[in-house]
Amino acid sequence: MGTTTLLVPDAVALPEGVREDLAVLVDGTLIAAVDRPERLAGRASSVERLEGLTLGPGLIDLQVNGGGGVLLNDEPSTEGIRRIAEAHLRHGTTSLLPTLITADLATMTAAVEGARLALEAGVPGVVGLHLEGPYLDAPRRGAHEAALVRTPRAEELALLQQPFPGRLLMTLAASAATEQVTIPLRLAGVLLSLGHTEATAEEARTAFDRGVGLVTHLYNAMSPLAHRAPGVVGAALADTRVTTCLIADGHHVHPIAIRAAYEAKGPEQFVCVSDAIAVAGTDLDEAVLAGQRVRVQGGRCINEEGNLAGSAITLAESLPILVRHVGLSLDQALVACATAPAQALGLADRGRVAPHLRADLVALDPEHGVRRTWCGGEPVA
Repeated sequence: MGTTTLLVPDAVALPEGVREDLAVLVDGTLIAAVDRPERLAGRASSVERLEGLTLGPGLIDLQVNGGGGVLLNDEPSTEGIRRIAEAHLRHGTTSLLPTLITADLATMTAAVEGARLALEAGVPGVVGLHLEGPYLDAPRRGAHEAALVRTPRAEELALLQQPFPGRLLMTLAASAATEQVTIPLRLAGVLLSLGHTEATAEEARTAFDRGVGLVTHLYNAMSPLAHRAPGVVGAALADTRVTTCLIADGHHVHPIAIRAAYEAKGPEQFVCVSDAIAVAGTDLDEAVLAGQRVRVQGGRCINEEGNLAGSAITLAESLPILVRHVGLSLDQALVACATAPAQALGLADRGRVAPHLRADLVALDPEHGVRRTWCGGEPVA
Protein backbone atom coordinates (compact mmCIF):
# COMPACT_ATOMS: atom_id res chain seq x y z
CA MET A 1 0.00 0.00 0.00
CA GLY A 2 1.38 3.42 -0.96
CA THR A 3 1.89 6.41 1.27
CA THR A 4 -1.20 8.54 1.80
CA THR A 5 -0.92 12.14 2.94
CA LEU A 6 -3.75 14.27 4.24
CA LEU A 7 -3.31 17.94 3.33
CA VAL A 8 -5.28 20.18 5.67
CA PRO A 9 -5.34 23.80 4.44
CA ASP A 10 -7.42 26.71 5.64
CA ALA A 11 -9.50 26.36 2.46
CA VAL A 12 -9.78 24.42 -0.79
CA ALA A 13 -10.53 26.18 -4.09
CA LEU A 14 -13.04 24.27 -6.19
CA PRO A 15 -14.43 25.49 -9.54
CA GLU A 16 -17.74 26.25 -7.83
CA GLY A 17 -16.18 28.22 -4.98
CA VAL A 18 -13.69 28.27 -2.10
CA ARG A 19 -14.57 25.94 0.79
CA GLU A 20 -13.13 26.31 4.29
CA ASP A 21 -14.24 22.93 5.63
CA LEU A 22 -12.32 20.55 3.37
CA ALA A 23 -9.06 18.62 3.26
CA VAL A 24 -7.42 16.66 0.44
CA LEU A 25 -6.20 13.07 0.71
CA VAL A 26 -3.31 12.29 -1.65
CA ASP A 27 -2.55 8.65 -2.44
CA GLY A 28 0.55 8.29 -4.59
CA THR A 29 0.11 10.37 -7.74
CA LEU A 30 -3.63 10.87 -7.34
CA ILE A 31 -6.16 12.70 -5.22
CA ALA A 32 -7.97 9.95 -3.34
CA ALA A 33 -10.64 12.07 -1.68
CA VAL A 34 -11.79 15.61 -0.89
CA ASP A 35 -13.83 15.75 2.29
CA ARG A 36 -13.97 17.05 5.84
CA PRO A 37 -10.66 16.47 7.66
CA GLU A 38 -12.22 14.33 10.39
CA ARG A 39 -13.66 11.95 7.80
CA LEU A 40 -10.29 11.45 6.10
CA ALA A 41 -7.86 11.37 9.03
CA GLY A 42 -8.15 7.62 9.55
CA ARG A 43 -7.17 6.91 5.95
CA ALA A 44 -3.91 8.88 6.01
CA SER A 45 -0.46 7.66 6.96
CA SER A 46 0.61 11.27 7.54
CA VAL A 47 -1.04 14.65 8.03
CA GLU A 48 0.34 17.96 6.77
CA ARG A 49 -1.32 21.14 7.98
CA LEU A 50 -1.15 24.11 5.64
CA GLU A 51 -2.02 26.91 8.01
CA GLY A 52 -2.95 30.20 6.39
CA LEU A 53 -2.96 28.65 2.90
CA THR A 54 -5.59 27.81 0.29
CA LEU A 55 -5.16 24.62 -1.72
CA GLY A 56 -5.97 24.78 -5.43
CA PRO A 57 -5.20 22.94 -8.66
CA GLY A 58 -1.76 23.10 -10.23
CA LEU A 59 -1.62 25.70 -12.98
CA ILE A 60 -1.60 24.82 -16.68
CA ASP A 61 0.15 27.13 -19.16
CA LEU A 62 -0.36 26.76 -22.91
CA GLN A 63 2.29 29.30 -23.94
CA VAL A 64 5.75 29.18 -22.36
CA ASN A 65 8.56 30.43 -24.58
CA GLY A 66 11.12 30.08 -21.82
CA GLY A 67 12.04 30.41 -18.18
CA GLY A 68 14.90 29.91 -15.77
CA GLY A 69 17.24 31.73 -18.15
CA VAL A 70 16.41 29.38 -21.07
CA LEU A 71 14.55 30.22 -24.29
CA LEU A 72 13.22 27.25 -26.25
CA ASN A 73 14.28 28.77 -29.58
CA ASP A 74 17.87 28.84 -28.34
CA GLU A 75 17.81 25.39 -26.70
CA PRO A 76 15.22 23.30 -28.59
CA SER A 77 16.26 20.11 -26.82
CA THR A 78 15.03 17.81 -24.09
CA GLU A 79 17.43 19.42 -21.64
CA GLY A 80 16.28 22.92 -22.58
CA ILE A 81 12.66 21.85 -22.13
CA ARG A 82 13.48 20.24 -18.78
CA ARG A 83 15.07 23.43 -17.47
CA ILE A 84 12.13 25.57 -18.62
CA ALA A 85 9.64 23.19 -17.02
CA GLU A 86 11.59 23.11 -13.74
CA ALA A 87 11.63 26.91 -13.55
CA HIS A 88 7.86 27.15 -13.95
CA LEU A 89 7.15 24.13 -11.76
CA ARG A 90 8.77 25.92 -8.83
CA HIS A 91 6.17 28.67 -9.30
CA GLY A 92 3.10 26.45 -9.41
CA THR A 93 2.81 25.54 -13.10
CA THR A 94 2.44 21.77 -13.03
CA SER A 95 1.61 21.34 -16.75
CA LEU A 96 2.84 23.40 -19.68
CA LEU A 97 3.44 23.54 -23.40
CA PRO A 98 6.99 24.74 -24.11
CA THR A 99 6.53 27.16 -26.98
CA LEU A 100 8.68 27.68 -30.05
CA ILE A 101 8.15 30.99 -31.82
CA THR A 102 8.73 31.36 -35.56
CA ALA A 103 11.84 29.41 -36.53
CA ASP A 104 13.44 27.57 -39.45
CA LEU A 105 12.66 23.92 -40.22
CA ALA A 106 15.77 22.60 -38.48
CA THR A 107 14.83 24.33 -35.22
CA MET A 108 11.20 23.20 -35.53
CA THR A 109 12.36 19.61 -36.06
CA ALA A 110 14.69 19.79 -33.05
CA ALA A 111 11.94 21.19 -30.84
CA VAL A 112 9.45 18.50 -31.88
CA GLU A 113 12.02 15.79 -31.21
CA GLY A 114 13.09 17.39 -27.93
CA ALA A 115 9.50 17.53 -26.76
CA ARG A 116 8.90 13.95 -27.86
CA LEU A 117 11.86 12.71 -25.84
CA ALA A 118 10.84 14.84 -22.84
CA LEU A 119 7.37 13.30 -22.90
CA GLU A 120 8.72 9.78 -23.25
CA ALA A 121 11.11 10.42 -20.35
CA GLY A 122 8.27 11.75 -18.21
CA VAL A 123 9.84 15.16 -17.60
CA PRO A 124 7.60 16.65 -14.89
CA GLY A 125 5.24 19.32 -16.16
CA VAL A 126 5.68 18.77 -19.90
CA VAL A 127 2.46 17.81 -21.70
CA GLY A 128 3.34 18.67 -25.30
CA LEU A 129 4.59 21.48 -27.53
CA HIS A 130 3.22 24.76 -28.88
CA LEU A 131 4.49 26.01 -32.23
CA GLU A 132 3.66 29.72 -32.44
CA GLY A 133 4.30 30.36 -36.12
CA PRO A 134 5.89 30.46 -38.62
CA TYR A 135 2.64 30.73 -40.65
CA LEU A 136 1.73 34.27 -39.60
CA ASP A 137 0.75 37.55 -41.23
CA ALA A 138 3.91 39.65 -41.44
CA PRO A 139 2.20 42.95 -40.47
CA ARG A 140 1.08 41.27 -37.22
CA ARG A 141 4.27 39.33 -36.52
CA GLY A 142 5.00 41.21 -33.28
CA ALA A 143 8.39 40.11 -31.95
CA HIS A 144 8.71 37.22 -34.43
CA GLU A 145 11.62 37.42 -36.86
CA ALA A 146 10.33 38.86 -40.15
CA ALA A 147 12.67 36.85 -42.38
CA LEU A 148 11.31 33.55 -41.02
CA VAL A 149 7.59 34.28 -41.35
CA ARG A 150 6.32 32.22 -44.27
CA THR A 151 3.49 30.24 -45.83
CA PRO A 152 3.11 26.50 -45.04
CA ARG A 153 5.52 24.14 -46.73
CA ALA A 154 4.95 20.46 -47.46
CA GLU A 155 7.95 19.20 -45.51
CA GLU A 156 6.91 21.20 -42.45
CA LEU A 157 3.34 19.94 -42.54
CA ALA A 158 4.70 16.40 -42.86
CA LEU A 159 6.68 16.95 -39.65
CA LEU A 160 3.56 18.05 -37.80
CA GLN A 161 1.58 15.02 -38.98
CA GLN A 162 3.99 12.50 -37.49
CA PRO A 163 2.75 10.60 -34.40
CA PHE A 164 3.34 12.66 -31.26
CA PRO A 165 2.93 11.41 -27.68
CA GLY A 166 1.52 14.65 -26.21
CA ARG A 167 -0.53 17.68 -27.14
CA LEU A 168 0.71 19.55 -30.21
CA LEU A 169 -0.68 23.07 -30.59
CA MET A 170 -0.01 25.34 -33.56
CA THR A 171 -0.72 29.06 -33.80
CA LEU A 172 -1.26 30.27 -37.35
CA ALA A 173 -2.84 33.19 -39.19
CA ALA A 174 -6.24 32.88 -40.82
CA SER A 175 -4.54 33.28 -44.20
CA ALA A 176 -2.70 30.01 -43.55
CA ALA A 177 -5.74 28.15 -42.21
CA THR A 178 -6.76 26.75 -45.59
CA GLU A 179 -8.47 23.39 -45.93
CA GLN A 180 -5.21 21.98 -47.35
CA VAL A 181 -3.56 22.86 -44.03
CA THR A 182 -6.27 22.44 -41.41
CA ILE A 183 -7.74 19.12 -42.52
CA PRO A 184 -4.52 17.02 -42.44
CA LEU A 185 -3.30 18.68 -39.24
CA ARG A 186 -6.59 18.13 -37.44
CA LEU A 187 -6.67 14.51 -38.61
CA ALA A 188 -3.20 14.13 -37.10
CA GLY A 189 -4.50 15.46 -33.78
CA VAL A 190 -2.90 18.90 -33.95
CA LEU A 191 -4.79 21.61 -32.05
CA LEU A 192 -5.04 24.85 -34.00
CA SER A 193 -5.11 28.41 -32.67
CA LEU A 194 -5.59 31.69 -34.52
CA GLY A 195 -2.98 34.34 -33.84
CA HIS A 196 -0.67 36.98 -35.33
CA THR A 197 -3.29 37.62 -37.98
CA GLU A 198 -4.85 40.66 -39.63
CA ALA A 199 -7.91 38.73 -40.75
CA THR A 200 -11.34 40.25 -40.99
CA ALA A 201 -14.07 38.87 -38.76
CA GLU A 202 -15.43 36.92 -41.73
CA GLU A 203 -12.01 35.39 -42.47
CA ALA A 204 -11.58 34.49 -38.82
CA ARG A 205 -14.98 32.83 -38.79
CA THR A 206 -14.00 30.76 -41.83
CA ALA A 207 -10.93 29.56 -39.91
CA PHE A 208 -13.16 28.63 -36.97
CA ASP A 209 -15.44 26.74 -39.38
CA ARG A 210 -12.37 24.75 -40.42
CA GLY A 211 -11.68 23.65 -36.86
CA VAL A 212 -9.41 26.34 -35.47
CA GLY A 213 -10.65 26.21 -31.89
CA LEU A 214 -8.45 28.62 -29.95
CA VAL A 215 -7.12 32.16 -30.18
CA THR A 216 -3.55 33.00 -29.15
CA HIS A 217 -3.10 36.00 -26.82
CA LEU A 218 -6.43 37.66 -27.52
CA TYR A 219 -6.23 41.39 -28.40
CA ASN A 220 -2.49 41.27 -29.09
CA ALA A 221 -1.11 40.86 -32.65
CA MET A 222 -4.53 40.65 -34.32
CA SER A 223 -7.15 42.85 -35.94
CA PRO A 224 -9.03 44.67 -33.16
CA LEU A 225 -12.73 45.02 -32.42
CA ALA A 226 -14.45 48.03 -33.98
CA HIS A 227 -18.18 48.44 -34.32
CA ARG A 228 -18.17 48.23 -38.13
CA ALA A 229 -15.11 46.00 -38.47
CA PRO A 230 -15.21 43.48 -35.60
CA GLY A 231 -11.90 41.86 -36.59
CA VAL A 232 -10.50 38.70 -35.07
CA VAL A 233 -11.24 39.95 -31.56
CA GLY A 234 -14.94 40.41 -32.28
CA ALA A 235 -15.20 37.10 -34.13
CA ALA A 236 -13.53 35.22 -31.28
CA LEU A 237 -15.61 36.81 -28.55
CA ALA A 238 -18.84 36.07 -30.41
CA ASP A 239 -18.12 32.46 -31.39
CA THR A 240 -19.21 29.85 -28.85
CA ARG A 241 -16.89 27.26 -30.40
CA VAL A 242 -13.74 29.21 -29.63
CA THR A 243 -11.58 29.33 -26.50
CA THR A 244 -9.67 32.57 -26.07
CA CYS A 245 -6.24 32.70 -24.42
CA LEU A 246 -4.85 36.00 -23.17
CA ILE A 247 -1.92 37.36 -21.19
CA ALA A 248 -2.90 38.80 -17.80
CA ASP A 249 0.46 40.30 -16.84
CA GLY A 250 -0.78 43.84 -16.25
CA HIS A 251 0.81 45.08 -19.48
CA HIS A 252 -0.52 43.24 -22.52
CA VAL A 253 -4.24 43.79 -21.89
CA HIS A 254 -6.13 46.41 -19.84
CA PRO A 255 -8.10 44.91 -16.93
CA ILE A 256 -11.39 46.17 -18.38
CA ALA A 257 -10.65 44.40 -21.68
CA ILE A 258 -9.81 41.24 -19.74
CA ARG A 259 -13.10 41.48 -17.89
CA ALA A 260 -14.99 42.04 -21.14
CA ALA A 261 -13.47 38.87 -22.58
CA TYR A 262 -14.34 36.93 -19.45
CA GLU A 263 -17.95 38.09 -19.56
CA ALA A 264 -18.21 37.32 -23.28
CA LYS A 265 -16.64 33.86 -23.19
CA GLY A 266 -17.60 32.57 -19.75
CA PRO A 267 -15.29 30.55 -17.51
CA GLU A 268 -15.01 27.48 -19.75
CA GLN A 269 -13.61 29.36 -22.75
CA PHE A 270 -11.46 31.96 -21.01
CA VAL A 271 -7.83 30.88 -20.56
CA CYS A 272 -4.84 32.78 -19.22
CA VAL A 273 -1.30 32.12 -20.44
CA SER A 274 2.03 33.59 -19.39
CA ASP A 275 3.78 34.00 -22.78
CA ALA A 276 6.90 33.82 -20.62
CA ILE A 277 10.37 34.33 -22.05
CA ALA A 278 13.70 33.27 -20.55
CA VAL A 279 13.65 35.83 -17.72
CA ALA A 280 10.57 34.26 -16.09
CA GLY A 281 11.33 32.72 -12.72
CA THR A 282 14.66 34.57 -12.46
CA ASP A 283 16.09 37.93 -11.44
CA LEU A 284 17.34 38.57 -14.98
CA ASP A 285 16.35 41.88 -16.55
CA GLU A 286 17.56 41.17 -20.08
CA ALA A 287 17.24 38.40 -22.67
CA VAL A 288 17.42 37.78 -26.41
CA LEU A 289 14.29 36.93 -28.39
CA ALA A 290 14.09 36.51 -32.18
CA GLY A 291 17.57 37.96 -32.53
CA GLN A 292 16.77 41.14 -30.58
CA ARG A 293 17.76 42.18 -27.10
CA VAL A 294 14.78 42.37 -24.78
CA ARG A 295 14.86 44.46 -21.61
CA VAL A 296 12.52 44.18 -18.66
CA GLN A 297 11.37 47.72 -17.88
CA GLY A 298 8.78 48.18 -15.16
CA GLY A 299 7.72 44.57 -15.62
CA ARG A 300 7.31 44.99 -19.40
CA CYS A 301 9.48 43.02 -21.83
CA ILE A 302 10.46 45.49 -24.58
CA ASN A 303 12.52 44.61 -27.66
CA GLU A 304 14.76 46.91 -29.71
CA GLU A 305 11.81 47.97 -31.87
CA GLY A 306 9.97 49.15 -28.77
CA ASN A 307 7.38 46.37 -28.95
CA LEU A 308 6.19 44.03 -26.24
CA ALA A 309 8.14 40.78 -26.59
CA GLY A 310 6.62 38.11 -24.38
CA SER A 311 6.32 38.52 -20.64
CA ALA A 312 8.47 38.20 -17.54
CA ILE A 313 5.86 36.40 -15.46
CA THR A 314 5.06 32.86 -14.51
CA LEU A 315 1.37 32.01 -14.76
CA ALA A 316 0.87 32.26 -10.99
CA GLU A 317 1.61 35.97 -11.16
CA SER A 318 -1.63 36.37 -13.12
CA LEU A 319 -3.71 35.29 -10.12
CA PRO A 320 -3.44 38.50 -8.05
CA ILE A 321 -3.98 40.58 -11.21
CA LEU A 322 -7.14 38.66 -12.06
CA VAL A 323 -8.45 39.00 -8.51
CA ARG A 324 -7.42 42.56 -7.61
CA HIS A 325 -7.67 44.36 -10.93
CA VAL A 326 -10.04 42.31 -13.08
CA GLY A 327 -12.44 41.51 -10.25
CA LEU A 328 -12.56 37.73 -10.48
CA SER A 329 -12.87 35.60 -7.37
CA LEU A 330 -9.96 33.29 -6.55
CA ASP A 331 -11.86 30.22 -7.73
CA GLN A 332 -12.66 31.97 -11.03
CA ALA A 333 -9.02 32.95 -11.48
CA LEU A 334 -7.93 29.36 -10.87
CA VAL A 335 -10.42 28.10 -13.43
CA ALA A 336 -8.81 30.46 -15.96
CA CYS A 337 -5.31 29.27 -15.07
CA ALA A 338 -5.97 25.56 -14.53
CA THR A 339 -9.44 24.16 -15.24
CA ALA A 340 -10.15 25.85 -18.58
CA PRO A 341 -6.62 25.21 -19.94
CA ALA A 342 -6.99 21.51 -19.08
CA GLN A 343 -10.28 21.42 -20.97
CA ALA A 344 -8.75 23.23 -23.95
CA LEU A 345 -6.03 20.59 -24.18
CA GLY A 346 -8.36 17.67 -23.51
CA LEU A 347 -6.52 16.78 -20.29
CA ALA A 348 -9.34 15.21 -18.30
CA ASP A 349 -7.02 13.96 -15.54
CA ARG A 350 -6.08 17.38 -14.09
CA GLY A 351 -7.09 21.01 -13.67
CA ARG A 352 -9.37 20.59 -10.63
CA VAL A 353 -9.13 19.46 -7.03
CA ALA A 354 -11.27 16.34 -7.25
CA PRO A 355 -11.00 12.61 -6.47
CA HIS A 356 -9.23 10.36 -8.99
CA LEU A 357 -7.46 13.27 -10.72
CA ARG A 358 -3.72 13.86 -10.65
CA ALA A 359 -2.46 15.32 -7.40
CA ASP A 360 -1.20 18.47 -9.13
CA LEU A 361 -1.74 21.09 -6.44
CA VAL A 362 -0.67 24.54 -5.29
CA ALA A 363 -0.94 26.13 -1.86
CA LEU A 364 -1.59 29.87 -2.04
CA ASP A 365 -1.08 32.51 0.62
CA PRO A 366 -3.65 35.28 1.32
CA GLU A 367 -2.00 37.44 -1.36
CA HIS A 368 -2.48 34.59 -3.88
CA GLY A 369 1.23 33.82 -4.07
CA VAL A 370 2.37 30.21 -4.49
CA ARG A 371 3.93 28.80 -1.31
CA ARG A 372 3.88 25.06 -2.03
CA THR A 373 3.51 22.92 -5.15
CA TRP A 374 2.86 19.22 -5.70
CA CYS A 375 3.23 17.58 -9.12
CA GLY A 376 1.76 14.10 -9.37
CA GLY A 377 1.69 13.94 -5.57
CA GLU A 378 5.38 14.80 -5.25
CA PRO A 379 6.30 17.97 -3.36
CA VAL A 380 8.32 20.40 -5.48
CA ALA A 381 11.40 21.85 -3.82
